[in-house]
Amino acid sequence: MNERLLIYQARLSVYALLQRLYQDPPRAELLEWLMAERPFANFPIQLDDEVQTDLKGMDSALTMNTLEDLRLDFMQLFIGPGPMLAPPWESVYRNEEHLIFDRHTLEVREFYARHGMEFIRINQAPEDSIAIELEFMKVLTERVLQALQMDDPEAERILLEEQQAFVRKHLLIWTPDFITMTQTRAATAFYAGLAGVLRGFLNWERQTLALLLDSLTAQGAESESLRSCS
Repeated sequence: MNERLLIYQARLSVYALLQRLYQDPPRAELLEWLMAERPFANFPIQLDDEVQTDLKGMDSALTMNTLEDLRLDFMQLFIGPGPMLAPPWESVYRNEEHLIFDRHTLEVREFYARHGMEFIRINQAPEDSIAIELEFMKVLTERVLQALQMDDPEAERILLEEQQAFVRKHLLIWTPDFITMTQTRAATAFYAGLAGVLRGFLNWERQTLALLLDSLTAQGAESESLRSCS
């Protein structure tokens, strides 16, 4: 099977999982699915030893913590009431006043708009939350997969370049502080571990996107050489 296909499928699975876990406080249905499918024990990407420990901790937390434990931790970290322990918006981490809706929010909005996407609550809530940024990357990964299946390497390359730019200019810039804040303030191993998995995956993603683009460039050069000789 095409190696890029396997990588894209794995990336899509991880983005979908992370986006789902950061989107809302967990419900009973999600907890049941996590315990049945055990996505942390069967993670589709091999990450470093520290992340493997985080994944094991998350898997164990599903039986050690109640649904209410997890819901309360999520609320205290990312929603409130009261001061959030780990605000989930990029803009908070990228200005000295720690305010939402700054120029970085507009830059994220421009990325979405270039790909025909708009936040459904635009101007009502910031669209630079971790869940929405992960959802954006998930949608682009779906499109990369479609481009590969349609044998359109140019579209594939453009989408990968856009993902690489978004990771470099946004996700890798602000998430280190968000991750540290979550790891030090989470009340459960589940959300502390989730932060560690996010860190490990984004570092892997940075390296993998570079390798994928190098592979496509080499493939394109080889194709040009073959055409020149024909």
